[in-house]
Amino acid sequence: MTIPPTSGSIRSLCTLSAIRDTSGNIILQNPLPGNRGTLGQNAIEMPGTWTFDAGFGKRFRIDETKGFTLRVDATNVFNHPQPASPNLDINATVPFGNIASKTGGRALQAQMRLEF
Repeated sequence: MTIPPTSGSIRSLCTLSAIRDTSGNIILQNPLPGNRGTLGQNAIEMPGTWTFDAGFGKRFRIDETKGFTLRVDATNVFNHPQPASPNLDINATVPFGNIASKTGGRALQAQMRLEF
């Protein structure tokens, strides 16, 4: 039978990384070995996203039995960037909360249709 390690036997393995504000106060810190943290679940929200998609179409009548339809669809019309998820690991080498990349771009799609 193996005995689980106590908090005293794993204390030497703890690095206790912390994030401080400009005046030196600790804002976020790893809990002590053997203890649970007090931050809770879903306490940090990810950056929001905002897009605007649009589409328009026009039908031209050639004669009674024939017609021509033109349709254009656009995604992310205002070309707003979509940020990637920030780094939420306080033990990582990159700064906490760092957003390293973004995605997003405007896309247009056109459709022409001849009806007869």
